[in-house]
Amino acid sequence: MTSTAAKVSHIAGMIENAVYLIRYNNKVPKELFSRSLISRARRDANISQAELARRAKTSQAAISMYEAGTRSPTLDTLLRIIRAAGFDLRIGLSGPDTHTITRERFEKTLDPKVLEEFNAKERERVRLARLGR
Repeated sequence: MTSTAAKVSHIAGMIENAVYLIRYNNKVPKELFSRSLISRARRDANISQAELARRAKTSQAAISMYEAGTRSPTLDTLLRIIRAAGFDLRIGLSGPDTHTITRERFEKTLDPKVLEEFNAKERERVRLARLGR
């Protein structure tokens, strides 16, 4: 899987997780987003927790707790950490049909093998979310 396809797949997976949690739990635990975003940003930047902590002016222990989901950063802290990894975080509002449109776009543009890999990973991700992991 190409790097771009992997990133698209991961982002789509995060969207799918959020939609699942909203539909079935009527809420999205902020720990899910912050831990996924911080972990992904750090891995994509190819840096250690200690290096990310240094750049974000926080502790390695805090980064570890955020990634583990045992502690939740404030929005300001989350933005600072994401920026320290070299990324921007954009948050916006969308209508209820955005998920369907986004999913259809992904399905039309992704290679069928990449899409199948994504779907398999997503099924596992949803299964683990249901178990609270």
